[in-house]
Amino acid sequence: MQSKKDKIESIYRFCKANCSELERWPSYFHRRALEMQSYVDLMPETKDLRILELGCGIGYQSAMLAKISKSVVATDLPNESVVDHAPGMAAAAELHKHLEIDNVKLVPCSAEELPFEDSSMDMVFSSHVLEHIPNQQKALNEIYRVLKPGGYHVCIVPVRFEKLYAFISFYSYLLKASLNRVAKLFAKNPVVLNNEATTSNNKESGPSILRSFPFPPPHGYSNHFLNEWKEWGCTRWRNKVLMGGKFNVIHQSTTQLNPLLPLVGPVFPILSAKIHQGSRKLELQMGKLPIIRTLGINTVIIATSNKSTTNAK
Repeated sequence: MQSKKDKIESIYRFCKANCSELERWPSYFHRRALEMQSYVDLMPETKDLRILELGCGIGYQSAMLAKISKSVVATDLPNESVVDHAPGMAAAAELHKHLEIDNVKLVPCSAEELPFEDSSMDMVFSSHVLEHIPNQQKALNEIYRVLKPGGYHVCIVPVRFEKLYAFISFYSYLLKASLNRVAKLFAKNPVVLNNEATTSNNKESGPSILRSFPFPPPHGYSNHFLNEWKEWGCTRWRNKVLMGGKFNVIHQSTTQLNPLLPLVGPVFPILSAKIHQGSRKLELQMGKLPIIRTLGINTVIIATSNKSTTNAK
């Protein structure tokens, strides 16, 4: 019988060999599989659960969740949106078709308005999604509504240390872009880079990366880097998920402590994934320590709904 780790790795190996055209960036499949292994190591038993994933992207994590649970409902915005970091649900449908997965249902919708019955889900899973939602309170209310009494909310979000590393990535990018510009001035036949090409009328252009200069651009819904710095504290995220007592937080830790991950990743993503592969288990164990868990670039919060059986009816 396959272990959870083996099941996740089987999805990774298949996608790497057969779905390269759907990969978001080099080593995306590898890095996300390693991250999911860490999340699953922290999560409660899932084999009999109906799981709702918010912000499924290309459906890669929902495919892995489907391997270790009863069924999965995967949601995201219906159409591709650069601003919202959404690839569109067609990508997830294509990936699941390749994988021949039959226990995942794809439902295009916003996390702020979930089209599901009250108390219909055993677990809600979201990885780096909440920070992209404009009305987080409305989304959290929806999560509470659709969860069964005692149901689990597994929420992974970035924290302030990620914002510190963003400075290095941002200025590294600007230096690289500047050198490319200088090189083009001296080139006999300058080549237009993809990201400099005229935007198609059918495509949505992303926000300028210089809109917050000298700060890096915001990553999520906030309109400025400093707003995210203020909002992305570990305790702030915890208090949001608690919802004034509607949830009990049963676990909080970080799974990504190695500083090489955010420093190397933007330039050498394949090397970054290999580094994470080597340090993942140590990061996972150290990230549980109270004195260390605030030093990572993410926080994993697992909470249970305090909804009573009477209120669920």
